[in-house]
Amino acid sequence: MNFIQFYNELSQTNLDFSEFAIKNTDAQPFFIEGANLFEPDLAKYAFFIDEGVILKYHVSPLGKILYDNFYSRNSIIGLFPSVSYFDDYFEFTTLGDIRGIKIPLTALNSYPENLKNTLLFKNLQRELFWKDAIARMLGLNVHQKIYYILSIIYSFRGLHSWDNTYSIPKYITHEVLANIANVSRTRVSYVMSGLQKKNIITYDDNNRLVILDIDFLHENCGY
Repeated sequence: MNFIQFYNELSQTNLDFSEFAIKNTDAQPFFIEGANLFEPDLAKYAFFIDEGVILKYHVSPLGKILYDNFYSRNSIIGLFPSVSYFDDYFEFTTLGDIRGIKIPLTALNSYPENLKNTLLFKNLQRELFWKDAIARMLGLNVHQKIYYILSIIYSFRGLHSWDNTYSIPKYITHEVLANIANVSRTRVSYVMSGLQKKNIITYDDNNRLVILDIDFLHENCGY
C-alpha cells in the first residue's frame, strides 16, 4: 500500500463527509483547550478532527495503559465502535488544543450509499493498519520498536523544500513515541540520541525531526 496516497485519499474522503454533515445535519464545531481527557459520546456522534492530535489508549482492569491509536487532521473518531475485551475500556487524551466538527451518526443514514461505503472502507483500513502496527511491535526490542514507528510515520511525512529530506510532524515528540512503544521516555531519548550521532536523523530549525536515512530504519526494525 502506498500510504502517502492512501492518507491523501482518506483525508479527502473524511473532509467530504464532514462538509456533507455540516450542510445537511445539525453538526456543530467543538473545541478542547490544552492537554485534557477527551470523553466523546460515541453512541451518538462521530468527531472530525480539523486541528490537533488525540491519542487513544487501551486500559485494562488492572490499570495497565497501552497506546492504541492516534487521530490527527482530517481523521474521524467514532465511525466504528471500539472493540472492548471483558472489563477493558478505551480512553482518549488530547495533545494541545483541538478543533473539529461534532457529527451526528444519523448523518450516515442520508449519506449517498457509494460515498458511505468508501468512507467506512477507508477508515476501517486506517484502523486495521494501526492495529497491525501495534501487534507487530509486541515482539520487538526497544530499538526495533522506535525504528519501526519512525518508518511508519515516515509514510505520512511532508517534503522539506530546503534539502529534499522529510520532516516528521512536530507533535511526534519523545513522549508520544514512548507512549506508542510502551517504553519510558528516557529510553526513547537514548535511542534517538544514538540515531542522531549516526546521522540517521536530525532536527530542523523548527525542532522537527527529519529522517536522513530511512533505509537504515527499514533494515534494522526487525522486518
